[in-house]
Amino acid sequence: MSDNSYESYQGLDAAAPASSAPAFGDVAPAAAGATAPPPPPADALSTQPAEVPTDTIVTLPDCPPAPRPGCSNAACENPTEHPGEAGWQRLVSAVPVERQLYRLRPKEAGMSFPTEADFRTAVAAVRPEYADAHSIERLRNAWTDSVAGRLADWSERIKSNLTDLSEGWAGADFESFEAACTQTRELVEDVIDDIDATVGSLQSTEDSLYSIQGGDSGEIPYPAPQFWIDGDWHSWVSVHVRPAWWHGDCIEYTCRDAEHVLALGGAEPELATEIIDYIDERILHFVDYYSSPVNIEREGLDPKGITVDEAKDLAVADAMEHYGPAVASSWTSYDSRHSEINEDIEQRSADTDDEDRSVRTVRSDKDYPAAADPAYMDLEPPAMDPPAGTAPPQASEDPSLEPPAGEVPEAEPDAPAEEDDEPSGGLASGGPGGAAGGGPGFAGGGGTATLPTASGTTGTTSSSAFGAAATGAAATGAAAAAGSRGSSSAMMGGGAGGGHGMPGNDTEREADVDLVEDENMWGFINEDDDPYA
Repeated sequence: MSDNSYESYQGLDAAAPASSAPAFGDVAPAAAGATAPPPPPADALSTQPAEVPTDTIVTLPDCPPAPRPGCSNAACENPTEHPGEAGWQRLVSAVPVERQLYRLRPKEAGMSFPTEADFRTAVAAVRPEYADAHSIERLRNAWTDSVAGRLADWSERIKSNLTDLSEGWAGADFESFEAACTQTRELVEDVIDDIDATVGSLQSTEDSLYSIQGGDSGEIPYPAPQFWIDGDWHSWVSVHVRPAWWHGDCIEYTCRDAEHVLALGGAEPELATEIIDYIDERILHFVDYYSSPVNIEREGLDPKGITVDEAKDLAVADAMEHYGPAVASSWTSYDSRHSEINEDIEQRSADTDDEDRSVRTVRSDKDYPAAADPAYMDLEPPAMDPPAGTAPPQASEDPSLEPPAGEVPEAEPDAPAEEDDEPSGGLASGGPGGAAGGGPGFAGGGGTATLPTASGTTGTTSSSAFGAAATGAAATGAAAAAGSRGSSSAMMGGGAGGGHGMPGNDTEREADVDLVEDENMWGFINEDDDPYA
């Protein structure tokens, strides 16, 4: 799932047409195993906004990435940017559950693998720093524990305390207060119902994304390296290998590494060995055959015989006739596997975007109790921070024939600890009323309350759609509990400058006093102390 606008990924240039299949002849060796060029400056990888508003969910700007350096060989047909890169970034940027980095692994597809370092770096690059804090699992648990969990017993506590209060208080004022409490209970119960529906929706999205990302196996497709042959398949100069997210010159292999190159492409390494041995054998055969005057005369050739190059041409012609069908089949198979991997990535990426767009909190308008005073509530939306630390991946190591092991390092960095505020005050808590704090009770002006709606944000590098959205939704949800607490406190005179409030369940009332109220709120005093009674 993405952290910026879903339309920010405009796709990449189409891949260049592939050349003929690799197979190998007898050529002069050259240097093999080119290393990756140094990475570009960090500030060229991504652009973050200088200033982020704190009153809205932030959408990062859709800035084009810095041009990626391509291969210096002008004839190289490997595209600089792999066609599967953008889809893979969208697919992996979603963070459905916590502690997932080392549970993911490349799916076996008959091709080479990225190294352990390149794969883990690529996953981490497209996700926010401290990705667990932006996971749907963390968001879902926050709604369940930090919001619904704190509101769960409010309705019964209000009802119980109201019953206790009725034993020593009767009259029109009590009836007005009872009506306000009843409205508050209904409001709290409706909010909990909406939260439960929201949690159910988040659970469904979490399960779907977890499945899209390989489920318990954690296997996801990974863009396979691209190949280009410098020369003909039977007598080539070098093979260019370009992994996804590679910068600069392609990795080059010569005929000395023919078997390894075929293995990287998922072909049978023995085919390269067989073709090389066949061509070498036929060269020696023709040199020997035409060293005989009888054979030279029979063929009408120069009495001096043939050169080694002429013998090689004859040997290559034989190899093309003998191995041509096998080479064509090998290349077709490679193309098919490459296409299947890219199609799998694109399908999973599209499914991820569908799940991303479906995420919403359940929203409904609700009336405040008539006695509620917005002056005692903080109705400002909570501050929300966009996720940070995302950047396009960059491969730096040659592809491997061994899959990443997925071993968790001994010291894995943890997210910063979060402070946990316990609710207090108000009728429901049974304690002294406190000022409404932290955020809106049920954000909105006038006499209605509206639950927050989570909406995803995305960007060119694609991180978690629960970056700004998750942080904001969780913060808003937690503030809902605080705001409701503020509403109850206000009705009990527990707002800013409030009085004593209602004695709690764990506080004994004075034997000779039936009721202690905030004199500024209700104007009610014990009749024994009323000079006008």
